[in-house]
Amino acid sequence: MADRDVEVTFERFEWRILSQYVSPWELDFLRKEIQTWDQWYDSWARAAVRHVDIADEAARAGHARTAGNSYIRAGLFYHWATFLYGHDQDRFTAGMEAMNMCWEKAAALVDPPMELFTVPFEGINLPGYLIRPPEIPRPPIVLLVPGGDSTKEELYDFASHIVARGMAAAAFDGPGQGYVSAVANIRPDFEVPIRAVVDRLLARGDLDADRLAVGGISYGGLFACRAAAFDDRVKAVVSVSSWYSPAGRYPDLDRVSQIALRQYMGEDAAAVMDSITMAGAAAHITAPLLQVYGALDKASPPEEAYRVEAEVQGPATTLVFDDGVHVCNNLHHIVRPLIGDWLADRLA
Repeated sequence: MADRDVEVTFERFEWRILSQYVSPWELDFLRKEIQTWDQWYDSWARAAVRHVDIADEAARAGHARTAGNSYIRAGLFYHWATFLYGHDQDRFTAGMEAMNMCWEKAAALVDPPMELFTVPFEGINLPGYLIRPPEIPRPPIVLLVPGGDSTKEELYDFASHIVARGMAAAAFDGPGQGYVSAVANIRPDFEVPIRAVVDRLLARGDLDADRLAVGGISYGGLFACRAAAFDDRVKAVVSVSSWYSPAGRYPDLDRVSQIALRQYMGEDAAAVMDSITMAGAAAHITAPLLQVYGALDKASPPEEAYRVEAEVQGPATTLVFDDGVHVCNNLHHIVRPLIGDWLADRLA
């Protein structure tokens, strides 16, 4: 029988993993293989290598699309290898570097291609990617923000639904996210790094600066809302399974998550969590807001959405799926296209 840390992690994040290029068969195989938390990284990394091998072989054969998609899949397997694994910095760093390598190889091969970018910010670099819809000269732009233990790579499928509807999509790792967590922690004023990325994207000239939206999942949803509150360039905002404030959550988290959050939020993760809030910000939101929540989500219950909705000054829509879990990952095939349609309507 697997140890408690492994059991809890698979139980809590099963739907999230399955919504990110991991097949049910592979997840079942890894469940059986991983019996202790010490085995978590190595098992996922070995599975990632298998997909890198598939991608390399396809690339040599000239099958660009298969190669690109396989590199994306391999990168996401490395993401799950490093997931909640910040206590082992050697493995965490190796997995992040391998994930970046997969993304670099995938960028020119996927369809549409990705453009990788970095944004200088307060002495560090924030990495991201941009995907443009083909044959649209100046498309609207949607900037996506990961969650507290997430990375930009986890937003690739979400972005594909946006691009398929004629909008450009960008995602980035801010302070405390992905490899950036090695040099900076998540901060309550996350709208500041978001603004830096928006500035860089809109300065390109090939994106429609008058049709900008920001969206995010989990903590990223709250950060997207704060961005809309303090930047009138944001014309629409989406928040999926977030909070008015996550204050007080830390003591009730599983042991593995508590340890991991020190990688993302610093040693006093509880204090950082307590400082993140929509208080003083929600009332400044005038852009249309879409909030999507799952009624089965104990982490961020719909009551948090209603608190935000009660204070915003613009039009707000809150959708609660009765059978939805956190970020509605079990309903990703319904929710991500729905959000894409909502954004296309608002930015048309």
